[in-house]
Amino acid sequence: MLDFIITNWFGIVLASFLAVIVAVVWHSPLVLGKLWQKEAGIKSKDIKSISVTNYLIALLMILLTAVVLKRFLVITNPQTLIEAIRLSIWIWAGFMVTYAVVGGIFEKVSKKLMAIDLIGQVLILITMISVLYYN
Repeated sequence: MLDFIITNWFGIVLASFLAVIVAVVWHSPLVLGKLWQKEAGIKSKDIKSISVTNYLIALLMILLTAVVLKRFLVITNPQTLIEAIRLSIWIWAGFMVTYAVVGGIFEKVSKKLMAIDLIGQVLILITMISVLYYN
């Protein structure tokens, strides 16, 4: 039965927190932040003016992702962390890559921006599923 009761909210919150850390580091000027800003046409002043509401919505989406990943783990019951990571990569390839590439083609998103976003997303999913596997 696919119940929606999560028994370990600590794991969900921890996975979400670490996902935010990965995203912040990935988009920082020390990693790919400058290139991401250039490709996305975002200025530093634009980032500083993002509303709290937008950040809260992003956080809610990250929490939802963690809940859904946990459900996938429960349903598929991987026996090792490597199997869990493979699951996250399949989820990424089947849902995130396909959606981003098709959308990117029609929205004329640069290949660099798609790559930056998609690689960041797979890193986030791997991080989250690694935490959720043990929690």
